[in-house]
Amino acid sequence: MYKQLVKTLVPGLVAASLSFNAFADETVAKIQQKLNQVIPSAPSAQITKSQVEGLYQVVLGPNVIYITADAKYLFNGNLIDLDTRDNLTEMAKDQARINALAEIDPATMISFKAKGEEKRTITVFTDIDCPFCKRFHSEVEELNKNGITVRYLAFPRSGPNTPSYNKMVSIWCDKDPVKAMDDAKKGLDPKTLRCENPVQMHMMHAQEFGITGTPTMIVDDGSMIPGYVEAKELIPALLAR
Repeated sequence: MYKQLVKTLVPGLVAASLSFNAFADETVAKIQQKLNQVIPSAPSAQITKSQVEGLYQVVLGPNVIYITADAKYLFNGNLIDLDTRDNLTEMAKDQARINALAEIDPATMISFKAKGEEKRTITVFTDIDCPFCKRFHSEVEELNKNGITVRYLAFPRSGPNTPSYNKMVSIWCDKDPVKAMDDAKKGLDPKTLRCENPVQMHMMHAQEFGITGTPTMIVDDGSMIPGYVEAKELIPALLAR
């Protein structure tokens, strides 16, 4: 009896599953096609069903948006679960930032390593002539002593081929970029150097992350901290996560 029931039901269930998957694949393809029309330079997106019926979550790099299943309406904002009070969009963005950071070669960053056991890592978009960036850097040693590694990415807000941009190129081209960064943050002008460097690429990453000011920190859990935060506040906040 049981075997007969299985023989009767399984083909139908398999067919229904295949039909559902085909429908889902068709919806994803439709959304991707629409994205290609409105954002021609956008890469393939990660498109999945959201927690809301008929609404799909679209992850583009570190960005999260929502599109209806008919690919007619786009929603850019926070999706919040009122029962749990969880900000589902921020949770998705945290993971998207983790994934986007993983695409950046750590060898292109200037890193100030944690002393002893590394407990947290923060990646900081910095501008060499930003006063608050200098204040932040004056406390990097304290962060390092507390097991926090600081990795710098270049974001000269004045743009390419400006004095700040050229200073950052010189720092990244120095044979000892850690010392060059440390000296520059203390107000010493770096010696002018030129080489293959990641500064412009870092600026493109800053745009992708939606960063407009410096310093902006991305924690290893994907959360973003805009602006300067004193070490006495930042350290306990990071170590409590």
